[in-house]
Order: sequence, then C-alpha cells, then structure tokens
Amino acid sequence: MMKNPANEYKRFQNTVAMTVTLITFGMLFGTLFLGYFLARFNAPTWPPVEIENMPKLLPFLNTLVMALSSYTYFKMEREEDKRKTFWWATFGLGILFLVLQWFLWNALAASGILVSNGQVPSMVYGFTWLHAGHIVMALMTLLWLGRYIFRKPQELTDIKLVNVGKFWHFLGVVWLLMYLMLFVL
Repeated sequence: MMKNPANEYKRFQNTVAMTVTLITFGMLFGTLFLGYFLARFNAPTWPPVEIENMPKLLPFLNTLVMALSSYTYFKMEREEDKRKTFWWATFGLGILFLVLQWFLWNALAASGILVSNGQVPSMVYGFTWLHAGHIVMALMTLLWLGRYIFRKPQELTDIKLVNVGKFWHFLGVVWLLMYLMLFVL
C-alpha cells in the first residue's frame, strides 16, 4: 500500500511543531532549574530557613498521580478497545493532580512558606504554578483528543495520540525533576 505524500507531510509538520513546542517548554523549565541551582549552591546553608517546613506527603502523592497518568496515557495509546476508559482515567488523574496542587499551595502557606518570604519560596511557587498552568494546557489538549476518541474515532490518527502523549509525558518528567529538586534533595 502506497503512502499518501500529503498525509506524510502533515505528519511531519505536526511532529516538528510538537518537537519545537517541547523544546521551548524545556528551555523555560531549564532556565528555572538553572536559577534554582544557582540559588541553592550559593546559599550558605541548605535548606534555607524559609523552606525548612516544606510539605513532603502532597508532592509525593502528586508524583504518584503523574506517574499513574503517564501509565494510563500509555495504555490509551496501545489498547484501542479500552481507549475511552484510559482517556477518562488520564483526564481524571490530571484533574486530581491540580486538586493536589491546590492542597500543596495551601499546605505551603500553612507552613509559613509564602511567595513574599524570599527568593527560594518564590521559586517553589513559580515552579509549581508554571507546571500547573502547563497541566491545564495538557488537559485542554486531552479534551481536544477526546473529541476524536468519543465523537470522530475514524479521524483519530496515531500522530494525534503520539503528540498529545509527548506533551503529557514531558510534563510528567518535568514534575519528577521538580519533585526531586524542590522536595527531596
């Protein structure tokens, strides 16, 4: 069977567009990581007093939720007969992640870790707010993808699944790095 050149070109365009998007987001988060590392390695003591009471359980739960959502997305890509179920699971886990983020921000504030308390606390909030904003964008792309899964399955192409998956998994990796850097190390 011969491949349609127009479809192959569109596939190439979509792949390049997602790659450029992820590189751009990667540079944004990379810049934040660099700023955080500079602050950390120039600090006379670590952790600074401003973040000594950093919550540990909520970020860990969010890490589990992100990992599980990557798994359900992976299953959605591979199990066509259960695609709708895994779409709902992935979407629900994305919402749960945002809810847990809300609780984390409240726990940070209750622990006395506020944006106004200095450079490092403001970086913690900046990281988590920016990541949550990207999760909202990823949920919107999941809604867009759901249109094809639920209403137009004949128009669902592997490139749509793969590109949305790249974005979703990218955010999972970024969260894992943030979790390790902000809450563990």
